[in-house]
Amino acid sequence: MGWPWQIYTLDAAERQARRQALDRYAAIAQFSALVPIAAVVLYRFGYWLARRFWSRSDRGDYSAVPNSPALKQRRRSVAGSWVAALRSVAWWLGDDVVFLGQNWGQRDQIVVGFAWTVWLLFLCVSSTGNDYLHLTKRFGIVGLSQFPLQYLLALKSINPIAFALGSSHEQVNRWHRVLGWIIYFLLFMHACLYLNFYVQEGILAERLVRRVPLLGLSSIIGMSLMNTTALRFIRQYSYRVFFITHLIVAVMLPPAIFFHSRHSGRPYVVVALLVFLVDLAKRKFDTVTAPATFELIPGTSLIKIVASIPSRKLDRFRKYPGMHVYLSIPAAARRSSSMAAAAYLLFEFSFNPFTIASVDEESGELTLVARRQRGPMTGALARFAEDGLASTKIPLSIEGPYGCATQFPNLAGPDFDRVLLVAGGVGLVVTESPAARVQMVWAVRGAGDATWPVSGTAGSILDDENIQLFLTGNILANTGGVASSNNENDGIELSSSAISDLDRDRKRPDLRKIVDDVFRQGMEDRVAVLVCGPEEMARELRSYVGTWVKKGRNVWWHNENFAW
Repeated sequence: MGWPWQIYTLDAAERQARRQALDRYAAIAQFSALVPIAAVVLYRFGYWLARRFWSRSDRGDYSAVPNSPALKQRRRSVAGSWVAALRSVAWWLGDDVVFLGQNWGQRDQIVVGFAWTVWLLFLCVSSTGNDYLHLTKRFGIVGLSQFPLQYLLALKSINPIAFALGSSHEQVNRWHRVLGWIIYFLLFMHACLYLNFYVQEGILAERLVRRVPLLGLSSIIGMSLMNTTALRFIRQYSYRVFFITHLIVAVMLPPAIFFHSRHSGRPYVVVALLVFLVDLAKRKFDTVTAPATFELIPGTSLIKIVASIPSRKLDRFRKYPGMHVYLSIPAAARRSSSMAAAAYLLFEFSFNPFTIASVDEESGELTLVARRQRGPMTGALARFAEDGLASTKIPLSIEGPYGCATQFPNLAGPDFDRVLLVAGGVGLVVTESPAARVQMVWAVRGAGDATWPVSGTAGSILDDENIQLFLTGNILANTGGVASSNNENDGIELSSSAISDLDRDRKRPDLRKIVDDVFRQGMEDRVAVLVCGPEEMARELRSYVGTWVKKGRNVWWHNENFAW
C-alpha cells in the first residue's frame, strides 16, 4: 500500500471548503473536552442528591455501628459487591506505573491520555481524504484547540476546572502534564509534515527564513525544551531549570503562534494567554509581604520561619490545616541590590512551596519549617537564620494558601471510624485530633527533627499513645550541618527517658504491619489514610492499603506531595 496522501493545488472554493472543515473539527476537539468534565459534574450532583435523600429517609433511624450484622449484610449483598468492585477498579487506576525504575504517572493518566490521543488523532485524520496539506493543517489546528484547556488546567488561584470537579490545582495539574504531551505530539506532527512538504517541493531553505515558518519552527523548539525539562529526572535534578523554562515558553508561545497562524488558530492562543495573565494578576494581588523571623533548629538542618500575617488576611490561612504557601524573597530582602545581578534575578523566578505548620490566631503568626537543600531559596533562608538576627524581621512574600484540604471530607465527622496518618521527614501539621480513632506514624532522621512543633515541650509528642515516632538515622545526629551551635545536642528538648523511648523505635516503620493492625480492628470500619513523605514510602504504603481495598474495604486515600 502506497502513501495515501498527495499534494494538490486547490482553487479558491476548495481552499475555503478546507478552511471550514479545519474550523469545524477544531471546534469539535475543543468542546468535546467538556464532555468528561460535564460527566463528572453530573456524577457529583447526583451523588449529592442521593446523600441528601438517604439522610432524610434515614432520619430518626439508628446508624449501624461498625461490625454490626447490618453492615456485614450490606457488604455481602449484590449492591455491596458491585460497590467494592468499583472501589478496586478506582484504586487500580490510581496506582503509579513504574517502568525501568521510573515513575510514568498514575494508571488513570495513561489510560485517559491514550484514549484522548486516539480521539484527537481521529479528528486529525477524519474527512481529510488524500489531501496532504489538509492533514498537515488538521494536526496543527486540533493541537491548538487544546490550548485554552491546557492553560486552564495550569491555573493556581482561579481554576474553574478544579472548582467544577471538586478538586484542587495540585490534583488537576497531573492532567495538565498529560495534555501537554498530547499537544506537543500533535504540533510536532504538524511541524514534521510541513518540513517534509518543504523538502518535497524543494523550498526548505527559502521558507525557513520567512516569518511564518520561522515562528512555527521556533515554537516547536520551545515546546521541545519545555517538555524535555518537564521530565521527572530533570525536575528532580533542577526544578529551577524546569520552572524558568516552563514560564518563559508559556508566556512567549501564544504570541509566537498568534503571528504564525493566519486564520482560526489565533482565538485559541489569545484565550490561553488571557486566562494565564488573569490568574497571574490574581496571585500577585493575593500575595502578602510579611515580616518574618528565622531560627535554626539545633542539631538539625531545619529552619523555623515565623511570619506575622495581617489580621484581615489571617482567616484564609487558619481555615484549613495542611495547606501550603509559596515563598519568595522580595527585592528589599535580597542581598544584591543590582537588578542586573544574577543573584538578584534568580529570586525573580524562585517560588518554593512550604506546608503551613501552624497558625497562631492570637498573635497572627504563621509558622513554616524548611529543611536546607541545595537550592537558592532554602540557602537564603538559612543565611537569614545564621546571621543571628533573631529579633530582626525580614520581609517575605507569601502566596496562598493552596492545597487539597479544602476538598477533604470531614475527618472529624461520622464518615470515618479510623484515621491513619503517616509522615516522613518534617511534614507535620499541628492541629486538633478528629473524633475518629487516630493513629499517627512519624518517621524522622533524628530526634531534633521532632522538636520544632512545640518548642520546649517536645516530650508531649511522645506522651500521646496514638503517635509512633521512628528515628531512621542517628538519634542525635546533625543531618544537614546548618546549625551553627558547637554542641549539637543543645536545644533538643527531650528528656533522657524520652530518648530511651525513642531509641526503641530507631528503625524504619514496618508499614505492612501498621496497616494490617489498623484494618484488622474492624472489618466494617471506614478508614481514611493520609500520607506525606518520600515517594517510595507513599508507594509502599499504598500497596499495603490496596490489599485491603481489594478485599472490599472502604478507604479514603490522600497523598500530600509536591511532585506536581
